Amino acid sequence: MTEKTLSIGIIGGGLGGLATTIALTRAGFDVEVFERAAALGEVGAGINISPQATRALLALGLGDRLEKTANRVTGQIQRSMYTGEQLAETTMVKENDLEGRFGSPYYVLHRADLLGVLADAVASDRIHLNHHCTGLEEEPDGVTVTFANGAARTFDLVIGADGIKSQVRNYLYGEESAEFTGQMVWRAQLDGKAFSPDILGPHGFCGWIGQGRHIMSYYLRGADVINITTQSDAEAWVEEGWSIYGDPAEMRSGFPDATPQLQELLDSITECSKWGLFGRKPSEKWGRGRIQLIGDAAHPMLPNAGQGAAQAFEDAYVLGRWLQANKHDYETAFAGFRNVRIPRAHAIQRQSLLNSKLVHAGDWEERQATFRKRESEGDTPLGLGWIYDYDPVKEWANRIEYPLSFELAASPTL
Repeated sequence: MTEKTLSIGIIGGGLGGLATTIALTRAGFDVEVFERAAALGEVGAGINISPQATRALLALGLGDRLEKTANRVTGQIQRSMYTGEQLAETTMVKENDLEGRFGSPYYVLHRADLLGVLADAVASDRIHLNHHCTGLEEEPDGVTVTFANGAARTFDLVIGADGIKSQVRNYLYGEESAEFTGQMVWRAQLDGKAFSPDILGPHGFCGWIGQGRHIMSYYLRGADVINITTQSDAEAWVEEGWSIYGDPAEMRSGFPDATPQLQELLDSITECSKWGLFGRKPSEKWGRGRIQLIGDAAHPMLPNAGQGAAQAFEDAYVLGRWLQANKHDYETAFAGFRNVRIPRAHAIQRQSLLNSKLVHAGDWEERQATFRKRESEGDTPLGLGWIYDYDPVKEWANRIEYPLSFELAASPTL
């Protein structure tokens, strides 16, 4: 008798949802993904894929697509926003080492390009647009999902990959409004060909640090585009969202006394967007029964370790391995997934918070001492070596406890 292939419905067709669709399809499941929007798309912005997340995507068969689309990062420079003084440098490659310092490439690319890479790896009839999840009903042998367009589908398992405003999470745990973290972000993109080739330094990736604020700038699509992302401490609540129109003059006013190179970039901005950063404290509310959360639906985090999408990719790969190893025992698979992923995600949430405080600190000597100490120990200035060294392909079944996995109850808002 042929065993039934489990059907899995994934709610959310963003980066994490599509990566999970790929992982679970490769693992042999009948997978469909549902996206509320009328078309797959990401607001124009850059995204980082750190080495351990690259390992997961390579294992999902996406290596050739990524290599053709993304920029490999050789390193990152951090400078004073006010003087241009180099504060730190992170080297991502060693001499004659194409795979990079951490054993796998560090990529940057346009979000829309990355979404295209993922979508191209999913059969078109598996992607359903205009499907806004409005409800779920747990039954003994499945989960029925209802949509705003009147459709209803029943699956053996459901994965909530629908972001920080997750409808799936709201169904499981009730309405939980995300909390403003006291930080806001501006984004802009510039014509890379309009500037001197050395404006972003030797790696084409430069951060500018000031008191209570910083700016990250790097090339996309070769050197065609310069991506600008800023982050500032803010007391005022800013509407949550990715694409709220911003005033370039207001954006520039938040970065006074900039060094000439940085000012040249800021003065060239004619369009920008802004949004507030929202989050939740680390939680073990990641799912129940036949329903599992991943990505921001489970563990939203500040961008100060560059790990939002990267952690969704780790989720996708590890979940695929657990379900593949326990094809007809989803309870064991989901429990194993959470046992492995929760301490790591919690630690990275906390690292992101600590980095936001360190980078924006008024005590420059303390920050520089921290940077120097970490570099002398072989770490990155922002203490991210332990994140990059992780290999989800080898460690997918292993629970690893990190010092930052603990002391979570007293953590401030993330």
